[in-house]
Amino acid sequence: MRNFQNPVVLTSAPSVLTRPTFKRRIDPIDAPARALGAKRSALVTKRAESTALAAGRNTAISTGNDSLLVSADGAVTFLLRTTNYGLLMERTQRQGASIRLVQMMVFRDEKSFDFWCAVEPLRFEDGLLFNKLVREGHAAFRAKF
Repeated sequence: MRNFQNPVVLTSAPSVLTRPTFKRRIDPIDAPARALGAKRSALVTKRAESTALAAGRNTAISTGNDSLLVSADGAVTFLLRTTNYGLLMERTQRQGASIRLVQMMVFRDEKSFDFWCAVEPLRFEDGLLFNKLVREGHAAFRAKF
């Protein structure tokens, strides 16, 4: 019997592998932001001050019969007031320094208030504030109507 084996050829591998060198391209988006101009920084300051004044405005507007509910970060506020027509609710949502959404609703009965509460997105974002809103709304209906 013959032994037919392929001869194995051993070659020595280079001891150090070299990587191709290249420089990473830096995009302009990676650079730090440039400083604001004088007019723009004055506008940002003015908007921040007006936001602080608006937060104080709601506190000053509310009377003894009103309920003012504010989220922990101050982005969402609810002002509840009982009127002859039903429960008046003012919902204010602030986003950033310049955007503010104000909604005013009048609920004639507790059923319509509960229907609105069922679709309010705040129940997922701030459960404690939402539960307090529901309690205050129901208490206002029971006290007045």
